[in-house]
Order: sequence, then C-alpha cells, then structure tokens
Amino acid sequence: MPEEQLLQLIKADAAQGIEIAIEQYGGAVKSICKSILAGYPIQDVEEAISDAFVGLWKSRDKVLIKNGKGLKIYLYGIARKTALDKKRALAKQKPTEDFGQIPEMASTENIEEAVVKQSENEMLFGLIEDMKSPDREIFIYRYYEQNSIREIAEILSISVKSVEGRLARGRERLKKQLLQRGIKTA
Repeated sequence: MPEEQLLQLIKADAAQGIEIAIEQYGGAVKSICKSILAGYPIQDVEEAISDAFVGLWKSRDKVLIKNGKGLKIYLYGIARKTALDKKRALAKQKPTEDFGQIPEMASTENIEEAVVKQSENEMLFGLIEDMKSPDREIFIYRYYEQNSIREIAEILSISVKSVEGRLARGRERLKKQLLQRGIKTA
C-alpha cells in the first residue's frame, strides 16, 4: 500500500492501518530494534518493536509525506529512538545474574567484541540517517529492506545507473566517515 494511503488509513482506522504497517515494515523495524538491542532478551526487542508502532500511531499527525515518501523513514527513526531509549533504560537496571542466557558471550573478549560491534552498527545507522535524500532512502531500501537495485530505482523513479552510482559514492563516504571515527572497514 502506498505510504500516503497507509497514513490516511492509520488516521481513519488505527487498528487496520497499524496492522498493514506491521505487515509492510515490521521486518525492517525488527532488524533495527534487534541490531540496537543485540544481547538483550527477545522480550525487550519485541517490546521495542511494539512501542515503535505505538509511537507511529501517536505521532501520525506529525508525519509529512513528500512525493509519496516519508512514512517509512519516519517509522524507522521512531524504531531507532525507541530501541535506544529501551537500551538506556535496561542499562540502568541491574545486570542479569543468569549469564547462561547469553551463550555467545562466554568470554570477556567476546563480550567486548559484541559491545564494539553493536556500537559500530549504531554509528553506521546514524550516519545513514544523516544522509541526504534520496541517498538515505537508497541505503535503507538496499541494506535494511534488502531490495534489489532495480526495485529501488522503480520505487524512487530514478535510473538503475543512478542507484548504483549513489550506492558506490555513499559507501565511499561512509567508509571515510567510519575511518575518521577510528573504525576500520573490510
């Protein structure tokens, strides 16, 4: 369903509108929340996902649609903020005493690696969010929603070559920005 039509549905019939939003964007919202809340219990991730869609409903009148786009990016921003807020709240609580729940973090080195990787992922997502349009949308479509280059070109009404060029230049810019922050890329 087109974003503008979906936003109108959310305003008119919240239950049905949010249900369709979850069908369309739930996978990407889940990926955002899981990447930020990596290492936390799945219940916390699911709560952040739910809170993101509640946040969309609560701020439905603030969403601006331009050229048929805007709802999805707004929702992804809500998901990121919600997950970061959840992470901060969880960090203030006492750490869990049942470390057996986190088998992949058996050693101190693995914990440090996971924390560093999580921090780098958050930084990368922040850099992508700071990109100008349409580069930001291209990166989100490509790397968070796993759309093909041809699909992205159709969605944004630009040429395949333009999408490929923007991805290449954007990856170079991201690489430089990450290097400036002390993160080496492969």
